Amino acid sequence: MTIQEKIARLREIMEREGLDAYIVSGTDPHNSEYLPEAWQQREWISGFTGSFGTVVITKDDAGLWTDTRYFIQAEKQLAGTEISLHKLRVPGAVDYPEWLSNTLQAGCRVGMDSFCMSVRDVEHLKEVLTVKNIELVGKPDLLGEIWLDRPGLPISSVYLLEERYAGESVQNKIATIQAKLQKCQADYFLFSCLDEIAWLFNIRCHDIAYNPVAINYAVVGREKSYFFIKCSKLPVEVISSLESNQVEIRDYHHLFLFFDELEKSSHFLADLHTLNYAVYNHLASNFKVTDIESPIILNKAIKNQVELEGFRKACIKDGVAMTRFFFWLEQELVCRPISETEAAEKLSELRANCPDYVSDSFHTISAYGKNAALPHYSAVPGKDVVLKNKGLYLVDSGGQYLYGTTDITRTIPLGELTQQEKEDYTLVLKGMISLARCVFPKGTTGANIDIVARQPLWNKMMNYGHGTGHGVGHFLCVHEGPQDIRQTWRAQAILPGMVTSDEPGMYREGQHGIRHENLIVCQEAGKNEFGEWCNFETITLCYFDVSGMLIDLLSEDDKKWLNRYHAQVFDKLAPYLTEPEKVWLQKKTSKI
Repeated sequence: MTIQEKIARLREIMEREGLDAYIVSGTDPHNSEYLPEAWQQREWISGFTGSFGTVVITKDDAGLWTDTRYFIQAEKQLAGTEISLHKLRVPGAVDYPEWLSNTLQAGCRVGMDSFCMSVRDVEHLKEVLTVKNIELVGKPDLLGEIWLDRPGLPISSVYLLEERYAGESVQNKIATIQAKLQKCQADYFLFSCLDEIAWLFNIRCHDIAYNPVAINYAVVGREKSYFFIKCSKLPVEVISSLESNQVEIRDYHHLFLFFDELEKSSHFLADLHTLNYAVYNHLASNFKVTDIESPIILNKAIKNQVELEGFRKACIKDGVAMTRFFFWLEQELVCRPISETEAAEKLSELRANCPDYVSDSFHTISAYGKNAALPHYSAVPGKDVVLKNKGLYLVDSGGQYLYGTTDITRTIPLGELTQQEKEDYTLVLKGMISLARCVFPKGTTGANIDIVARQPLWNKMMNYGHGTGHGVGHFLCVHEGPQDIRQTWRAQAILPGMVTSDEPGMYREGQHGIRHENLIVCQEAGKNEFGEWCNFETITLCYFDVSGMLIDLLSEDDKKWLNRYHAQVFDKLAPYLTEPEKVWLQKKTSKI
């Protein structure tokens, strides 16, 4: 079916159900950013492949709401459909709840998939619509009637993450949750986020591409825990390990049956920012439910020393792959053209040469020239472009290793650059270096230091529309919270042990895009009469191409940082390189 035919069929179902609008969210029952194919409902109904956005269908209108990262991409992917783009995070933006309230008449009914929207999102939606006397109705999976070739839920096998990689036992992690139950005088803590449960039980799986997680729920009780998953996915050794930690295994679809077995006086804790509304509605109809932020979020974000050493090791392995990739690219481009997709495939192949490599950590962004102006560009074979010996090439990629996750972006010149390209390249690098060098009081939030990375660009009245940094999971999701570095306020401080990306950028539509990205670890920097202080350790290891820079724009401190960094890159990567690669890297990391 075409997009228009899918929307027409959905409208027929809406008419039957008495709905004036239907919301297709961009997530799943576990509030995931990346989804298994079975829950990629937004992409199926709209053709939009970005990782953030919401589609709303009314009787005579259709719209997609997404943010600045995806404006250009969305306009291209929505072209020829009847779906309009509604831009978020720009002045005057109107999000879909307010748009529905402004568009629909009093007494209208809006449907939504209550399994694929969080409690907090539904509560906000109700608050906005109730003012207009518009009813919100839970109508799960209306698309299932017309999505006839819909994939089933994934069936990948679960495996254990050994404690020598995790750094902490399952027993200790569960005990932390049980202590929280005791403190709150509650009986059970319900968890629905997949990376949280993977961290809690020291398990990994590959139900979602690039994200080593399994589709499941978990409940931790005062004496016993419960794991809701398709049982055939569990090998004997996983079952044995879980049972030894007093974890009882139940079928994924039996969560509601489990609730029905419990005493009605039971008291549940749950994080309503992530729990889906359908599960919450069933829970709240039978038990006392207290909203509390999942303690796993912060515990998972503050890496222990074993995890941090794993990150450092992963960055060495990743740096070797990146060095070999750029060495290969430079040699090959002299002889023949290379497409964006071939380059991305070669990089994945080089990463896979590491015995501890598991997968890429996300779909590689391999973008040349004007394609790099799309921050989340995705090259498609046959529709991608060929790299030439001029201009800028951006590659944003990462790997999942048994001991850590990487995320790195490099923009490199493939030949002569214009003055503007060099200036843009250098200003973005200055911002990245400034953040890497930042010293700040303990307790400082990401919003407080975001300006450090943007200032070189702001001085030239330039900016970028995405965040500067996001948390990174330990052999888990490449994007995690609770910390981030962006202009939007978030109360979470950047704390010692947190691994965060440092990735300012600059994008000129139709011309080029530039982003430089390293991973940084927050660490204690000292204590004095003014308080406790923190700074960052940069753990990513890959050169920056000096030929793309305007050296005069760099301060003396910038140059010192870059020279120290390049010396570290060479010292740590050289032992793993061939002699020609080593000689090549030595030139790339020469002092300026």
